[in-house]
Amino acid sequence: MKLVKTLVVSSLLLISVTAFAASDPAPVVMLKNTTSQMLAALDKYIGKLKGNDKLVDGLVSKILVPHFDLTSMSRSVVGPYWNKASRATQKEFEKEFTRYVTRTYSAAMQSYDGETMRFDPIRGNIGNKVRVSSDLILKNGPPIQLQYSVEKHGNNWLIYDFSVDGISIVKNYNSQFTGVLRQVGLDGLVAQLKKRNGS
Repeated sequence: MKLVKTLVVSSLLLISVTAFAASDPAPVVMLKNTTSQMLAALDKYIGKLKGNDKLVDGLVSKILVPHFDLTSMSRSVVGPYWNKASRATQKEFEKEFTRYVTRTYSAAMQSYDGETMRFDPIRGNIGNKVRVSSDLILKNGPPIQLQYSVEKHGNNWLIYDFSVDGISIVKNYNSQFTGVLRQVGLDGLVAQLKKRNGS
């Protein structure tokens, strides 16, 4: 859990982006727009964030969640157990996984402290999938390397994974859930997530 929160803080509670280059490709524009909206919301409620789970949960659900491909993330997190499960179980897992991730993000966002981000230009042609690299600029300490994996869906770009210093959050969740999946399968994992989420 500590590593997951570190990934979240580093990737989503971080961007102070006010300038948008005209040449920015669509995936970068999406990331800058989304994180700028999140930063504006955090600044608006600064002083009210700490311990206010309901407020921050609402901000995360409204601003960030729509830009994640949670179906793809859910499938990747549980691996082969996804195709073995019924459609109903898959939907239930995606719902509870989304709640679980949202709660993790919300807890991390309460520690926002004005970090900033520098994006690297995308080199080469952009297909339907692309990785956007950037650096998290800390007030104290060396920059942290971040990379977003995004995919085009119609006219929209959605995040299906991100990594911090080479550590993928999808792989991290997969490692976290592997033992439970082996013991009780996806239905059992859903039951545990419901308990954690207070569903």
